[in-house]
Formats: sequence, C-alpha cells, structure tokens
Amino acid sequence: MQNHYLAAVAAALLDGRLYSPSNRQHWELALPFTALDQVVGIGPTHDLIGHPRGGDGRGAFTFDQMPPGLLFTYPALWSADAKTQKTVMTSPTHEGTPAVNDETLLQQMLAQRSDLFISRNLRLTSQALAAAQTTQLAMGSSTWTALLTDNPDVKAALAIWLNSTLGLMLRTCYSQTTQQGRARLQIRALYGLPVPDFAADNDAGVRARAIARQHIAEMSQLELRPASYAFQDTNRQRIDAVALAMLGLGENQQANAALNALRQQWCREPSVHGGNRVIMRVLGIA
Repeated sequence: MQNHYLAAVAAALLDGRLYSPSNRQHWELALPFTALDQVVGIGPTHDLIGHPRGGDGRGAFTFDQMPPGLLFTYPALWSADAKTQKTVMTSPTHEGTPAVNDETLLQQMLAQRSDLFISRNLRLTSQALAAAQTTQLAMGSSTWTALLTDNPDVKAALAIWLNSTLGLMLRTCYSQTTQQGRARLQIRALYGLPVPDFAADNDAGVRARAIARQHIAEMSQLELRPASYAFQDTNRQRIDAVALAMLGLGENQQANAALNALRQQWCREPSVHGGNRVIMRVLGIA
C-alpha cells in the first residue's frame, strides 16, 4: 500500500478491529478473522479438472464454451468475462466432456463441484467479481476455484464479504502484485487468505449467517462496476453495508462513515487503479 494507513487498517482487521486512521478510533468486530481453508474447503486445481478443447490434454474433462442460460450436464465456471460477469450470481461458461476412462478421477471432480467460486486473477480495473455464485453446481478452472461447504449461509456470507470493499482491501494486501491493477492468488495462497470466521459456532456466527441469508438474493443480483470504481459504485456500497452488518457494525454510523473514507483511499492506490487514466481522472488524481 502506498498509503501506509491502509496497511494499518488491514492489520487491525486481522486483529479483530475496524480502524479509522482519520480520528484514530477503532471498533471491535463480532467475528475474528481466520484462514479461508478453516471456513471452507478449497477445490481442485485445473490440471485435475480438465482442459479446454485444443489444450494440453491434462485432467478429467475436455471443456467447450457454451452460450449462457443453458442447463449443462458437466458445467464449469471456466473463464472470466468482464462484460457478462457483473452480478455475483452468474452462469457456468463451459460444458465438459469426459476425457479419461478413469471413473474414480471423474467422480472425484464431480464430488468437488460448487456454486461458489473465488477469482484467482482479479483485474481490479475491468472485472467486478472477486467471488461468484453459479446457478447450478459447477467445476472450477485456473481462473475460478471452487469453495466447498455444505452450508449455504456460509457460502452467502463469503460471496458478500469477498466482493465488499474491506474484503477487496485485504485481498490486495495479501495477493501477488506483480502487475498494478491486478490481485492474483496462487492456488496455495488461497488456503491462507484472511476472512471472517463465518463458520463460527457461536452467537456472532449465527447472526452473521442469518444476515447473509436475509440479503444474498438481493446482493447476488446487483450489477457491479469494476472493483476499482468502488468509490462511486452505489451497489458495491450496498454490499459494504451488509458486510459491516455481518461483522456486528451495521448500526454503527461512525464505523459506516469510516468505511466510506477508507473506500475512497483504497481506490486511490496505484495497485488498485493500475494507472488507468480514466479512473484516475474520476478520482481527481490525473
């Protein structure tokens, strides 16, 4: 982070607090942070799942791109499309065909399907979704990794959190940043990605999951702008309000005001706007 105060905010989140640098206040979060693999399972890598037709032949399935809206037999959320993937609820992009005679491998891949995925190579300047849900169970890819749990409310909470400004801020602190404007996660790094413990077996966990369950239908249909535009994306800000509520700060007006300021500061980071002149002009820094 160029703004070292944002690094302090990220560190405070991991310590269970929302910190406001402008007035040096902090508020305790209802849930502690933990590693992603302590909340959900992490799905298989693409070299086990399969390959696009004409690819290198690894994996259980061969995948062909399909028109949206179809009901597939062996669907996968294979590719990222900034033009069509603007709502958290999206559709699989590819249909698979078994490519091996290994029934055990085929069954293993089918057993690790999900309807929640995390983006591994997020382009903040053009892509809206850090996490996506699908209309049916699907396999992942090198672009989207399946997150595995039998609890739909945990899935809902993660879908909201990972697409919130605070979730994105932590991701940019944690990700591999070889290119500005991108937040790439290697498969092994996914296991340790810091997230709130939405699977917690306590009152705070129950409340967070109930809030997610109450709001996920609305949140999943909001059309989002690319992540770098969070500062002026009212739908992203609605997601932020639900994310704060899941952490026990929904009614705290000071905490909400602090998040509004943090959102502006985060979007002004070179690692977020990526030097995009259009975004920088809108921010007033070009």
